[in-house]
Amino acid sequence: MKVKKFLLMAVAVAMVCVLGACSSGSIKLEMLEEADGVKVTADHANKDNVATCESALTVADGDAIVISPCLDKGSFHLVITEHDAGTVLYDEDVDGRIMFPIEAAPGEYNVEVSGNKATGWMTVFAKSSEELEAEDAALDEVLEQEGVEVEELTDNKD
Repeated sequence: MKVKKFLLMAVAVAMVCVLGACSSGSIKLEMLEEADGVKVTADHANKDNVATCESALTVADGDAIVISPCLDKGSFHLVITEHDAGTVLYDEDVDGRIMFPIEAAPGEYNVEVSGNKATGWMTVFAKSSEELEAEDAALDEVLEQEGVEVEELTDNKD
């Protein structure tokens, strides 16, 4: 009988530990080596899991900030502010797997990310607007060669 109680207690403790590990979540922000920016990695991250990095991005004249999420579930809440002025450039939820640029004036920017049941990763980096336009044009060309109507893929209502 003592063995049975012991086993039940051990199972109960193990279940509590597993549930606690799942609910705690984690979020990690690290500097990118190959670009001027950061990579955020999350595992069941929630609003209590916040990662920040001051002067994480340096935007040069002609650059845009590129946000590239790859989330298996949930979303990130991303806040990008000017380092010196504290002006908010971007304050939105980011989900899915669609990369997009935002315009930014030259300068240094802080990055803050929190999770909303987020599992996956996201990169936020500065890149030349000209390079982005060239990459978009090359992709459009490949899609058209394959018979895909590029206009059908955009969400523009113009």
